[in-house]
Amino acid sequence: MAYAVLLLLGGAAVLTAGAEAAIRGAGRLALERGLSPFLLGALLFGVDIESLGAALIAAGRGQTSIAAGEAFGTVVFLFSAAFGAALLLAREPIESPAPTMVLLPAAALAIGAEALSDSVVTRPEGFGLVAMYVLYVNLVVRESRAARVAAERIEREAQEGPRLPIPVLLGAGLALVYLGATVLVSGGVRILDRTSLSAGFVGAAVIGALASADEVLLEVLPVRRGLPDLATGNLFGTVAAFTTGVLGLAALVHPLQVDSAAASAFVAAAALYAVVATVFLTRGRAGKLTGLVVLAGYGGWIVWASGV
Repeated sequence: MAYAVLLLLGGAAVLTAGAEAAIRGAGRLALERGLSPFLLGALLFGVDIESLGAALIAAGRGQTSIAAGEAFGTVVFLFSAAFGAALLLAREPIESPAPTMVLLPAAALAIGAEALSDSVVTRPEGFGLVAMYVLYVNLVVRESRAARVAAERIEREAQEGPRLPIPVLLGAGLALVYLGATVLVSGGVRILDRTSLSAGFVGAAVIGALASADEVLLEVLPVRRGLPDLATGNLFGTVAAFTTGVLGLAALVHPLQVDSAAASAFVAAAALYAVVATVFLTRGRAGKLTGLVVLAGYGGWIVWASGV
């Protein structure tokens, strides 16, 4: 068991380092080639590279419930632990994004729920889910306010870190992401083999949380630095990405068989999204009380899902 824990922690560390290098390399590429910074930002912030890598590696190894659980666990962790921490540490309540940006992920959740209704996600359904995410990105790109925030973040990321050549930085980052995801999934499989925990729970509660650990900083730091739009953009973009695009890509790698624990993670993700979206739409802002609610919801889900 100790070795499995070391694999999980080591995999998460390598994933984080690789993702940071890949993001900086991609940001520099966008700036030098004149690509849309917001388009790149929507893809990078909405799709957490560490979690994407872990989900695809798990699917490729036939651990499809781990893959699905990891995808949904990423959303659960982001909306509870990461966003809850940001709300509690914020100097003042966080303002809501544009209502359209708050509501768009609801369509992604509905499409994802339909694909999961029979506990199987086939390759044709995977194509449909990826197409849904592409549509989401196209719609989000039109949001001018979010585009400005994403552009600022991409420029900062592009200027940080070692000044390595872009192909080296981007290639090394992606290689580390692959390596870290492989190690992380190996640790999850070892835990699965040595405990009575279900595959979906290991994917959602263990791998999903570790792969998304850096998301705490991506939520807390923008809020503390006066860029709450970046935190909320990452928040809602992740819902759409992981309930459609990432789920679809994993199904293209290997058709998914989703167990009850992974399905419970999807339900928890949808519930947490509903809470945050309702607060934003009705009150126009979210504060510390909302942070406490989502953190309590995360604890309740862990207790419930561990027994599923």
